[in-house]
Amino acid sequence: MNYLLKLGGVSLDRSKIRRKAKVRPSINGILGIISFSTRIPVKRYITIEEMSSSVIIWPYIGLCIGVIAAIIFYILTYVLNLPSYLTAALIYCFIIWFTGFNHIDGLLDMGDGLMAHGTPEKRLEIMRDSMVGTGAIATFFIVAILTILSLASIPVNYMIPSIILMELSSKVSMLTTMVFGRLDSKGIAVDMTKGIDYKVLLFTIIIALIISYFLLQEAGLFVIMAATICGLYLSNLADKSFNCVTGDIMGASNEIGRLIALLFIIINLNIIV
Repeated sequence: MNYLLKLGGVSLDRSKIRRKAKVRPSINGILGIISFSTRIPVKRYITIEEMSSSVIIWPYIGLCIGVIAAIIFYILTYVLNLPSYLTAALIYCFIIWFTGFNHIDGLLDMGDGLMAHGTPEKRLEIMRDSMVGTGAIATFFIVAILTILSLASIPVNYMIPSIILMELSSKVSMLTTMVFGRLDSKGIAVDMTKGIDYKVLLFTIIIALIISYFLLQEAGLFVIMAATICGLYLSNLADKSFNCVTGDIMGASNEIGRLIALLFIIINLNIIV
């Protein structure tokens, strides 16, 4: 398929030409995003169009997940008096379980695809394969161990806002990857991107920056900017490696965005404190 379109002598990538986003959040759409993002059951029929028009609320679903994880942290730390590394591991396990392992699955698939040699088409085929290879296992191990170690390294008095912020940041990273990457030709990703464009993303990032400032002041601002850059980098990496951004890449962006957020929280707290 020819993805290039020439206008006035300039070649444009048709896969990156986006129509104006259809932003019409609805009860059905929000429930669909909640059902897709968590293990909370929603027993009603929801169309993909309703979900895509409510994509703008995804960061706030992340906030809610972060609040739940922060409550669990409080119980583990102040009620059960568990050590920091065990608490960090349990929080991470809870988050990936509560989100249905959807984003972890994307991280695993991306790891296999990036490890493969050959053309972008061949890598994309391997990424979509149901088999789990060495690249998937290694990628998950690196991200998981660094996430747990980073969580355990944050001072206990900053943990609650940090947990909330890391989940907000993960969704900012994912939405950024959604917007800036080439559109996949099939799969759920191409439908979900209909609910967001550059303007909607900019509005979302501005709101995220405001929330992050209330959570961690100046450090929070740097964290959201880092998550945005992470999303940009992964969209560019996907374009080069697979010729498109798929749902797997978006899931991987969520997981890596969380890790980047935690690393920048630690760096900024070390500078500020």
